[in-house]
Amino acid sequence: MPNFNLQGSLFYQMIIHSGPMAKFILFILVFMSIVSWAIMINKWLIFRKLKRQSSAFRTTFWRTGDFKIVLAEAHNYTASPLAMITQETFLELKNWLKDKTGAIRNQEIFFESIAETMRKTAYMEYLRLRKGLGFLATVGNVAPFIGLFGTVWGIMRAFHDIGLKASASLADVAPGISEALIATAFGLAAAIPAVMGYNYFTQCLNEQRIEMENFMTDLINRIKRKYLLKKEVADNEMV
Repeated sequence: MPNFNLQGSLFYQMIIHSGPMAKFILFILVFMSIVSWAIMINKWLIFRKLKRQSSAFRTTFWRTGDFKIVLAEAHNYTASPLAMITQETFLELKNWLKDKTGAIRNQEIFFESIAETMRKTAYMEYLRLRKGLGFLATVGNVAPFIGLFGTVWGIMRAFHDIGLKASASLADVAPGISEALIATAFGLAAAIPAVMGYNYFTQCLNEQRIEMENFMTDLINRIKRKYLLKKEVADNEMV
């Protein structure tokens, strides 16, 4: 079995012998990379649970026409944006139906209020799911430049040491340059996963946004079918 000695590795030695500025830059890049991975793992768990619960809730929504059953099921799927939209919509619907006559007679205002509640809830769910993606985008854009800055700084330091030694042999130049390039490697190692994660979860977010829009259309249509029918019944009773 191979014996891996961290302290004897070339990579470890280059980091240890790098200057204070290089170590500070590496610390920033490592921190950014750790936070990025934490966000990506958390987002992956959130979207996996969200997709599972949304699928189950959609099945319940289309299986039953009873709003009470749909609302009861919505409370069991707290990770699903569709369930949250349903809960807030039925809360607004309940407030309107305290005055049943007013809700039935003021159809335009009634449905506009319901639709506005849906839009607000969907937007809040969108912001909740988008949380953390801005940091991934920042890491993807900034980390390579931070690494490049570390490399430039390291090269400047290497040439300064060469000037003090009054020697420009490969043996004198190579160690300083190799240490400087570590910062670029760390910058790319932090940026590449962050960019990939940002693109993937942005796609997931867009899919959820479209799904919420389609669900809101289905939900408002179901509400309209139910309460427009009540309006027709009320109008017939007045004739």
